[in-house]
Amino acid sequence: MYRRLMTVKVGNLTIKLYDDKRVYRPLAVSKLIASCITLKGDEHVLDLGTGSGFLAIVASKLGARSCVATDISPDAVAMAKANAELNAAYNIDVRQGNLYEPVEDEYFDVIISNPPMTPSPKPLKPETYGGPDGRMVLNTVLKGAKEHLRPGGRLIIPTISIVGIDITTKTFVQLGMSYKCMGYIIVTFSKLLKNLETYIAKLPNASIVYDKYMRPCWTAVVFEARLLS
Repeated sequence: MYRRLMTVKVGNLTIKLYDDKRVYRPLAVSKLIASCITLKGDEHVLDLGTGSGFLAIVASKLGARSCVATDISPDAVAMAKANAELNAAYNIDVRQGNLYEPVEDEYFDVIISNPPMTPSPKPLKPETYGGPDGRMVLNTVLKGAKEHLRPGGRLIIPTISIVGIDITTKTFVQLGMSYKCMGYIIVTFSKLLKNLETYIAKLPNASIVYDKYMRPCWTAVVFEARLLS
């Protein structure tokens, strides 16, 4: 069993999570997404690439009727199940598989995802790697949402500036979805991104901002996109 525990606060919620280096832990963008989740109650929620199960647990605590959480990693699936039990979130169904594969014929009121978006010319850890332009997983989530949302259903998803925020908004329009910004943050580059800065700066859709100390940073925007009835 996992030995280390971490605590994450989201509004009035306090979520306890097992912490293990084999599974992606909630960082700044995950916490921002969690703060943007609004549920009407009695909604069926899908959390794609759940990792630790954090966002599914938040949705459960906010009144979701049920949650399905998917992840391709068996380590993540095991941890998400353990974290759901730890938080008494018994309405979460954790399934192993790649993104929408475990829910092929199912429909949801809300889809939530924090896809990996680190661009790199070489593969990285799956929970981080977003393909050469950083949009590989993000685009799959965006395009698949229309096939799994009920009429009027909502997609809650971030995009970071180094993969092109405007590309995401254009994709929403192409998919026949309205959208609005629910929140944003600015985050300094990690050591990994600093090593990739020269590569990222050459990407056609990337935008890097610099703080007052001239440190490279990226902006994350969380969108809520809605299927037009």
